Amino acid sequence: MTGVILAGGKSRRMKKNKALLKIGKKQVIKLVIEKLKIVFDNVLIIGNSSLNHQFLGVRIIEDTVSGKGPLGGIYTGLLVSKSEYNFICGCDMPFLNVDLLRFMVSEIDENDIVIPVVKGFVEPLHAIYSKRCLPAINSHLEVEDLKVKSFFSEVKCKYLPENEIKKYDPHLLSFSNLNTLQMWELARKYQW
Repeated sequence: MTGVILAGGKSRRMKKNKALLKIGKKQVIKLVIEKLKIVFDNVLIIGNSSLNHQFLGVRIIEDTVSGKGPLGGIYTGLLVSKSEYNFICGCDMPFLNVDLLRFMVSEIDENDIVIPVVKGFVEPLHAIYSKRCLPAINSHLEVEDLKVKSFFSEVKCKYLPENEIKKYDPHLLSFSNLNTLQMWELARKYQW
C-alpha cells in the first residue's frame, strides 16, 4: 500500500509553503512522511511543477491534471501508484495517528474508499482510495466537477464514524491541517 501526499496547493491563506514550515526541528511534510513510512510500504508526493522537495527522499510526481485541486491530485496519485489501495493526505497534516491509519487499513474489505466522518463531514484528504475510483474521478474531472466527494455515490464507500475514530485519536488531531498562521503557532506548542 502507498501513502500519497498532496502538495500542489498554493497556500493562499498561509502565504508561504505550508509543507516547509517547521514544527520543532522538522518541516511539516517531513513529519507527515515519517508517519506514513511506519504504516505504508511506499510514500510519494504529488505536486506542481514548482515543487522542490527532492531532499525528502521520496518519489515526487508532477500533477498530471494541474489546476484541478485535490481531486486532480488524488487522480494523479492513484494513476501513478503501483498499489491498488492508497492512503491520500495533505502535506500540512503533522498529527497523523499511526494507530488510526492501521485501523483504516483493517477496514478496507472490498470497499473502494475508506473515509472518516468527523463532526458530520467526510475527510477526503485523510482517506484510503482504490484504483477502481479512477474512472469515476476522471469523468468528474472532464466536466469540471471538482468536489472530491462528487464521485462517492459511484463507488463503494466505507464511512468510519467519529466514535470509532476517537478510539484511536480521541482529540481528532489527525484531521488538523495548517491552513493559517494561527494553526501553525498552535501546532508548534506540541512536543516533538
